[in-house]
Amino acid sequence: MNVCHMASVHPGLTLAVAAASHGALPCAASGQRKFYTVEASQLEPVFNEFLEHLYQSDDDQGTAAAAAGAAVPPQEPGLGGVTGTGSVVTGGYRGGMADVWHKHNAIFVLNPSKVRVNPDGPPEAASHQPPDFIQLWKHGSYDQAKLSDEEAGYVYRYQYNGAGEASIWHSSRNYLVVDLSAGPSTYGPLVSQGGAVTPQALPSIRDTYQELLTQLQNTEHQQTVQEFAQETAQHGIITLLAGRLAAVLTAGVKATFIPDMSTQHIEQAKTVLVPLVVLSDHTPSETIQMTQENYWGINVTHVEAALAHLLAEGQEAIVITAHHELHKHKQLAAALHKATRSHSEAVVDIPDGKDYSGHDMGIHTNVQTFVDAEVLLEEFEISADMLTHGLVTVAHVMGKENEHHIAQLRHEGTRVLPVFVLALENHPEDCVLSNRQLMAADDDSVIVLQLRHGSKWGGPDDFFTGHMANGRRVVVDGSQSTRHVIAGLAQSLAGIVPPYQHFESRLDRVENDWRWAAGATPFGPYSNYEGVSEIMQNAARRNQLLAHVGAALRQLQHQLDAVDAFVDHHFRGPWEPAGLKDAKRHWLDTVASTRHGYNTTLSPDVVFRLESSLANISNLLEDLAMDMFTHDFKKADGTVGQQLLPAVASLCTELDQQLDAAEEVMQCCRLGTVSLVSQAFMLIVACAGAAAVFFMLVGVALCARYAKRKAVKNISLPTFGLPMYSGKSGTWSL
Repeated sequence: MNVCHMASVHPGLTLAVAAASHGALPCAASGQRKFYTVEASQLEPVFNEFLEHLYQSDDDQGTAAAAAGAAVPPQEPGLGGVTGTGSVVTGGYRGGMADVWHKHNAIFVLNPSKVRVNPDGPPEAASHQPPDFIQLWKHGSYDQAKLSDEEAGYVYRYQYNGAGEASIWHSSRNYLVVDLSAGPSTYGPLVSQGGAVTPQALPSIRDTYQELLTQLQNTEHQQTVQEFAQETAQHGIITLLAGRLAAVLTAGVKATFIPDMSTQHIEQAKTVLVPLVVLSDHTPSETIQMTQENYWGINVTHVEAALAHLLAEGQEAIVITAHHELHKHKQLAAALHKATRSHSEAVVDIPDGKDYSGHDMGIHTNVQTFVDAEVLLEEFEISADMLTHGLVTVAHVMGKENEHHIAQLRHEGTRVLPVFVLALENHPEDCVLSNRQLMAADDDSVIVLQLRHGSKWGGPDDFFTGHMANGRRVVVDGSQSTRHVIAGLAQSLAGIVPPYQHFESRLDRVENDWRWAAGATPFGPYSNYEGVSEIMQNAARRNQLLAHVGAALRQLQHQLDAVDAFVDHHFRGPWEPAGLKDAKRHWLDTVASTRHGYNTTLSPDVVFRLESSLANISNLLEDLAMDMFTHDFKKADGTVGQQLLPAVASLCTELDQQLDAAEEVMQCCRLGTVSLVSQAFMLIVACAGAAAVFFMLVGVALCARYAKRKAVKNISLPTFGLPMYSGKSGTWSL
């Protein structure tokens, strides 16, 4: 991020702002205050020149080429050139621009003197220098009227291609402009105030001075008090202005240069086929000629140029157009009717919603008709094969089979992303999708609403977006759908989210911040840009790389979890003291960072090889982060495709093989371990058991012997009548 003082680095930039302000259009007047709008797209060439001047030391090659008179192909701002009708678009095209300052993200913070840039000011105002109000107060000559004179009695705001009234705008290149002197501006949704822009959305130097000097005026003019007041003023400037400005710039960086991703599953197809299908509920006028630049209100040339920016190098895109009458597809017509709903909300408005003079302002009921985007997308995806089948066959003739369905083409390296444009003339007015937009997209298709109610009555197709801007309703031409088609393709192909949307993890939901909705972006009601800026192009390339790397790392994570589960199952005892149960660490990390004397069926050589592979992947990720930071996406592609992904795949394969071999070894038994106390206790128990058995056996033997002797003593033998052998009883006694 680069912060520069434009007056000292490039004074011509201040003069350009003044020139643009002199060419501003007066839009309204309130008492003695005038309102002007400045066309921001006219300032872009000056900002581009300034960035080239700033990074001139890195532009030796580009300067040499310019000095040699090298031809540069003509280029429309932000579109990267125009492709011919029916041509195949190749991804990664930058239109011949020198790759110098495009490697850097920049935010311009402007604070021009409104007296100097006053469109109606006298000639001598061009050399006006704002006074130092702190010094005036120090000398006791401060007058609050002088501070009000710096406002010059007017307010100016920026618009881009005729849309928006803001103080912040996106350029078609890779920088953001924040003007602290512009505004104040108030805009946002009429129904919900979430993310609405108020006059306090940007810090104001005038308001900061006014608050500080009002406090200082009440201070007695004593030396010690004066010094204390000066310290208070300096501290106030830092906390009130610099702190708020830092917060604004931080939010701008997150919204513009490191935005969220709408999906983590981005396909890397060699060919992207975009069937542009228009479904109308009316018959177009015979006087309207369908051309490449105006096909049912869609500039197909701009769509092709936008695809060239969204795709990576080596990818190509084909756009095919077709028209169907909606009533001939009963399933789709029924789906549209089923998805149409109405909703009433209480809003602060006037009854007729047309004259905002302040009369009858109050809380009124606003009935909104909308189409459930999820239901419509589901129904159209079911019928996508039928609607695009003929287009797919024409655009992808392979000669092997007569039919090529979308699912089959996806397996063959071709991604089919149909865009359905619903040209509605007989639908309820001011009808929007459930996301309060005219576009909805998912991974498989894009749906765009094209409202032509005005054409039915011979008037303009103005459509109320549900947003307010500085006390006026924001209306757009509902029949022009080019930028909505481009926005849908950007979201489906590259996972780009609108710059005014971000996921708030604390609330677990998507939040809106409409400060970043104006300028060169196809999203939102405050823009009128039919193209892909360099900011979006960089985001698209970043998202594609992150999606592929993320998928590979998730597979590696799965394999490492399998290793942890194996070690935990078979070697839980030995490795438990080494921190095996730490949920934030893998077993391989524990092996690498812990001195231990334990072994597993994974030999030390295998463990060392796996650890080395993990370290190599970590180094490659660091290289990738640096390549993405400098926008060197060509080198990043090489790092990912030629080094990182093969390294992850090789490591996953080796982990799987080693686990299979270890499981075979462990099938015979299960290892375990006990402590010394447990071993001693078990020995004592075993000895006691053996002694008990021994004494029991001895006892049994003695008992048997005693019983035997007793039985022998009681045996009597016959004497056969011989007196010499007979005792007293006449029997033998043993």
